[in-house]
Amino acid sequence: SPFTTFGIMLDCSRNAVMTVEHFKGWLERLSLLGYNMAMLYTEDTYELPDEPLFGFMRGAYTKAELKQIDAFAAKLGIEMIPCIQTLGHLEQILTWGAYGGVRDTGSVLLVDEEKTYKLIDKMVAHWSGVFRSKRIHVGMDETHDLGRGRYLDRFGYHHGVELFNKHLQRVVAICERHQVKPMIWSDMYFRLSAKNGGYYEPGTVIAPDVIKNIP
Repeated sequence: SPFTTFGIMLDCSRNAVMTVEHFKGWLERLSLLGYNMAMLYTEDTYELPDEPLFGFMRGAYTKAELKQIDAFAAKLGIEMIPCIQTLGHLEQILTWGAYGGVRDTGSVLLVDEEKTYKLIDKMVAHWSGVFRSKRIHVGMDETHDLGRGRYLDRFGYHHGVELFNKHLQRVVAICERHQVKPMIWSDMYFRLSAKNGGYYEPGTVIAPDVIKNIP
């Protein structure tokens, strides 16, 4: 392959997850096709210490299963990278009353709430101890209603891009503490900066002060 990194993201967040053996079959095929990286996308479908509702009734991967997948991938020359969510796309977890304290909207975590960052710290700590990769994808895409739920009631209106940067700075600090390098989806910087909130609006400009505050 002409690429330094040639990878795929496998979505294991819809309904139940694929079995470890089936996942190994995917990795074998990917290796034969020249892939050297695979992201495992899990919104809540993994077991998290002291969080029994993570992956509840959804076949959540155990730590031992994830280590088994990582070891198998490493033998094939494939880097397994965790791909999780640390802001949006967490509607499965936020359904439960136990997570009411970290809920902004039905799918978005509450920015500026310390309980939110304790939960994210637990997520990052878990994954940094599961896969040997020092890279982690922390998601943060499609958070269209960021700051418009309980955040608005508690703290008043703040522009979404301000909240996004503030939250990202906290998440990056957590990643640095656990010695992993984070990646995010980029869509919200464009959508929050667009006049009508679209993906491909001509003339959209990300303000210099926003860029300056991206960690």
